[in-house]
Parts: sequence; structure tokens; C-alpha cells
Amino acid sequence: MVELRWFAAAALGMIASEAAAQDLWRPTGSVEATTDHRRRGLSWSDGDPALDAIVSVPVAGLRVDARATTTRGAIRHDGADAVFDGSISYTLPLSSGLSLTGGATGHFFAGARGDADYAEIDAMLGYALGPLQLDLGASYAPAQDAIGGDNLYVQARAGAGLPGTGIDISAHVGRTSGSTDDQVRAARLRPGGDSYVDWGVRVERRFGPLALGLRYSGTDIDTDAVATSPLADLDDAGDRLTAHAVIFF
Repeated sequence: MVELRWFAAAALGMIASEAAAQDLWRPTGSVEATTDHRRRGLSWSDGDPALDAIVSVPVAGLRVDARATTTRGAIRHDGADAVFDGSISYTLPLSSGLSLTGGATGHFFAGARGDADYAEIDAMLGYALGPLQLDLGASYAPAQDAIGGDNLYVQARAGAGLPGTGIDISAHVGRTSGSTDDQVRAARLRPGGDSYVDWGVRVERRFGPLALGLRYSGTDIDTDAVATSPLADLDDAGDRLTAHAVIFF
């Protein structure tokens, strides 16, 4: 994945230079502390508390996102201590309230014992109606050694802020599938060895730049099954209720 690192670094560098020249930097971001960092129903921090920081910058019609998350030596990611995500996306307004977003994301793992980095192509169709936001999305990771094949995640999600309360509520359901070239590596993203469904609900209360919230997530993975890979980490694929605190800037 050396080529991926160089490509991502070069692309971000070129966009950063253009932004600086045009004075388009208007960064926003957040720092979150959570009791367990979970993505697509799976723990990425080995079930332990984690920190997650995100910075977003609009650049010449694009959006550049940088994210850093502590993974706490996660078994799933071959002992990595942290993951750094870099993404570039573009949103095309289609009609009133309707938009299409496309982009790419690279995941770079620090401290992993083996080759853990991989990349995905992302697409999202969104519709906003007052305080309600509806999204249909897909993320596809082409076949890569680090994930033992290819991987497709499709999801539907809905979220809304309750007027006058400072409370945001959102929910999602998603499905992960893909082909398997290496059973050991494919178990990182599909710990049951096959496709699975995940779901979740988030409730968050804003207090100015601070937010406190709860998240519930679950999967249909059989956590009592015998793991076929040391990276499967079935213990961290079951139902979880987590708490988090976020500071926005």
C-alpha cells in the first residue's frame, strides 16, 4: 500500500496548496471521547475507550476530511494503535433538498504488525426536508491484500434535530458483503466470514459547542461461533451501548 500512501499525500498536498492560494480554508471539526469506538457495528478500539478527532475543510468545491482515532492495539487491525483516515468528496445538488456526494477514503493504520492500510470509494444520495435528513449510501473497497478481497457496505440512515430541544436523533441500518481471497484478512471487516447486517441508534444533546450522547449498535453476527481468523474478534461484534462526549469547533 506504499503507492496508496504516496497518492493520498500528493493529492492532499496539491489541494492544500490550491486552497492556501485562494484563501478558501474554513475548517470545522470535533474531538470526541467515547467508551468504545465502533464502525459498522464492529469495535475498532478493541472494546476500550477511545479518542476521535475530525477536521473538515471545503476546498475549491470539494471537501477534505482528516480523521485520527485511537484503536488501542485492536486485534481486528493487527495490533494498530491508531487509524488515520483521509478523504476527499464532492457534493452535487440535484434539486431542492436532494444531493449526490461522491468521494474516496484511505485508512492508514499506525503500529499494525502487518499490511493493514486500505482504501474505499464512497457515494451518498441525500435528501433534506426541514430538520429531517435521509441518506442512502455505499462504500466499496476494491480487492486489496490488507482486507483479503473486496468489500461493499450499503446503508440507509435517517436523522433529525428536535426543534427547540438541542437533541439530535439518528438511526441507520447497513449491510456488509464482499468476496474473499484471504480468509484471515477478510475477517477484519467481515468477522463472521460472510455478509452481515448492522444497525444503530444515536441520541445526542447539544450544549453550545459541547454534546453528550448515547449510541446503541448491533449486528446479526453469531458471536458464539468459532472464529476462523485471529483478526475476526467476534467478542466486539455484538450489541453495545456506548456513551460519548464531543467538543465542536
